[in-house]
Amino acid sequence: MYIILMLLFLILPGAKIYSSNIRGVVKEKANPNSPITGANIYWAGTTHGTASNTKGEFELEAHSGENLPLVISFVGYKPDTVFVRNANEPLIIHLEEQAQLNEVIVSERRRGQYHSTLNTIQTTTVTTSELHRAACCNLSESFETNAAVDVSYSDAVTGAKQIQMLGLSGIYVQTISENMPLIRGIAAPYGLGYVPGPWMESIQISKGTSSVVNGYEAITGQINVEYKKPQNTETLHLNLYGNEALKSEANMNYAYRLNDKVSTMILFHGESLTNQVDHNGDSFLDMPLTRQINLYNRWNIVPENGGHREFGFKILDEHRQAGQIDAFKNPEAGLYGIDLKTRRYEVSGKNGIMFNKPGTSLGIQASGSYHNQESLYGATTYNGIQYNGYLNVIYMGNFGSDLHNYKTGASVMADTFDETLNGNKHQLNEITPGVFAEYDYNLHNQLNIMAGIRADYSTVHGLFFTPRVHARWNLSEHMVWRGSVGKGYRTSHPLSENNYLLASSREIIIDNDLKQEEAINAGTSFTLKIPIGEYEATIMADYYHTRFVNQVIRDIDSHPNRVHFTNLDGISYSNAFQAEIYYEIFRGFTLNAAYRINDVQQTINGELRQLPLTSRNRALVSVSYATRLDKWQFDLTGQFNSGGRMPDPSLTSHLWHETFDPYNVYNVQIARNFRRWSFYAGAENLLGFAIHNPIIAANDPWGPDFDGTMIWGPVDGRKIYFGLRYTINAFN
Repeated sequence: MYIILMLLFLILPGAKIYSSNIRGVVKEKANPNSPITGANIYWAGTTHGTASNTKGEFELEAHSGENLPLVISFVGYKPDTVFVRNANEPLIIHLEEQAQLNEVIVSERRRGQYHSTLNTIQTTTVTTSELHRAACCNLSESFETNAAVDVSYSDAVTGAKQIQMLGLSGIYVQTISENMPLIRGIAAPYGLGYVPGPWMESIQISKGTSSVVNGYEAITGQINVEYKKPQNTETLHLNLYGNEALKSEANMNYAYRLNDKVSTMILFHGESLTNQVDHNGDSFLDMPLTRQINLYNRWNIVPENGGHREFGFKILDEHRQAGQIDAFKNPEAGLYGIDLKTRRYEVSGKNGIMFNKPGTSLGIQASGSYHNQESLYGATTYNGIQYNGYLNVIYMGNFGSDLHNYKTGASVMADTFDETLNGNKHQLNEITPGVFAEYDYNLHNQLNIMAGIRADYSTVHGLFFTPRVHARWNLSEHMVWRGSVGKGYRTSHPLSENNYLLASSREIIIDNDLKQEEAINAGTSFTLKIPIGEYEATIMADYYHTRFVNQVIRDIDSHPNRVHFTNLDGISYSNAFQAEIYYEIFRGFTLNAAYRINDVQQTINGELRQLPLTSRNRALVSVSYATRLDKWQFDLTGQFNSGGRMPDPSLTSHLWHETFDPYNVYNVQIARNFRRWSFYAGAENLLGFAIHNPIIAANDPWGPDFDGTMIWGPVDGRKIYFGLRYTINAFN
């Protein structure tokens, strides 16, 4: 049904999409008839840009994310910044000539992370240059230098990774790609590894509740991945990677313009690890054996009538094996093994209409996915199939001026789960249609108030409402305050989202009457920019409180051999405070430092307790140095984590301690850049810190105490890696 819906959607008549191309001309202010050739035009804080031609004309794709200003600059002229309100109207930019100087060298190193002071919602944009500061083989490794998101292993066997934001699990973060669903349901445990780093153009990270336009699920934040687009990316990009464990990866992006109206792009990713590694000698593989093939083809079409379309499809095939050494080479030996086979197919598209009235448009987003996981955890079989369909229709307009803007529309989210655990079937069908409206008051970009509300009806949970309010106020030229409050909801899928827990002997108990999860999130933040010497320091501080009205609790305290998913009976909340500073100390040398406190409490068995396996205090220090023209780049990142609480141990066996100790992780990378080539080498977890015995009762995997999920830190030691990048850009 979802594939048919997508096909019908993609054959709709061509129309102008909300993110159509911006056109304009750059001229001298003193002489309006003189065009400026070679002027730089780019979206502030991004890598999206172009240059004016010999007639001063330019064309640039509209930015699909936040409302960023367009920056126009040229040597000898004062730069200008404009906000684009109507993509249909060509821009006429007049640059004013500056006073003649004897000799001026103007240079700027584009920041890897951009903290927007213009977006109403607190947002950090991670650019391609930031992703290149680490190996960034996939989405899970793209947050190594980011203070807002924590990434760790879910267990010590399968290699699954999970994220945390505001001290809570990544299931409370709405993870989307180009504002459409990306990681949810069965894809949650391993989905971070399905998004290759070289495919990504940027990542937008927002804390707290997001816009109601994107749905009702964001509780602690939103992560939006923007993929590279065929019309404005490099012609060819190769990225080859290998590490000391003999894991290898190959990535290739190829963009091709059929003509001025049609462009396409093929993105390929392949990875393989066949070498068995067991550094700690517990007979279990430190890293799973993996084979993944990932392919993405996307199209950009500009019809003759000036419209704009884009659509694409993805195919993923992954096979990973874990457990004891030679478990699958010698099946007769009765060794413990984990075998996971995943096939995933996705299709997505965008289309829209822009009307003659300035600032009005109609946008359509649609996507569908099929996810199939066949798995064996020791003697436990788990097979899961999930279908997902999504459609979002957005109308944007204003009340006669840019002072009052609004968005309204309707959406539908459909999920079908068909799961089998040891022959027992679990099925769930949920269709959630909804309508939304959002009003944005914009007082000359000095004061923004954005208020929205959704009404959705779930075939499982019934009718519910999602109100949200965001505000931004420029207190001064260098200080911005933001505040937000709103609700978020999600349907819990304990088995789908936590099937990595099967890598243990714990009995999984799921109550039958699980409620829809519901939470209120409120937060405030300050951004201060202070000129210090030749450069400007950016200081940020924020505080967010998340309180659950309903929550599905994962109880691993009540019994050492059980996991119990049950409804919250009491209080559950998270308090998260973070302070961060970014400063370029001298030319080419930048410092980013952050400190965060996570106070996460849940009521378990009638007692309010700290969330187990979570560090209360975290700090990050990242330094980067690039030589002139970025020929050499050096990056060092330190992550500092306090201790925390372990789940209650057995009163008789005492297989683990009541707490875990503080630990630090250091990552380093060196890169040498040429015109088209770039060679890089580095080390993750440089000092080799790892949990000494990450697997409980590893010597008896078939016994009642075996548990590979008691993870609070790194499970493997130092990884030395190397690689190269090769890029051809024939379009510019």
